[in-house]
Amino acid sequence: MSVFDKFLAGWSFRSSTPDYEPGETIEVMVTGREGETRIARIGDSTLQIPDAPADAVDTRVLVEVETWDASKRRGTGTYRKTVGESAF
Repeated sequence: MSVFDKFLAGWSFRSSTPDYEPGETIEVMVTGREGETRIARIGDSTLQIPDAPADAVDTRVLVEVETWDASKRRGTGTYRKTVGESAF
């Protein structure tokens, strides 16, 4: 294994249009609200998290994907727990 290969080990690129499966648990940044529903923007996609706490905006949370429509790049998820805060 070259030094370059060692340097890049574990790296991967994220798509701006991710695809998720229901039941999959992911870590996302809650970036805003649509009405009273908290949302996470993932690239060009939006995940609604209706049961996220009111103070969840600008925090990292674990969410279980409930529904995902790859053609619309939208879905819903169930809040599991807060795992961090924004670096901003």
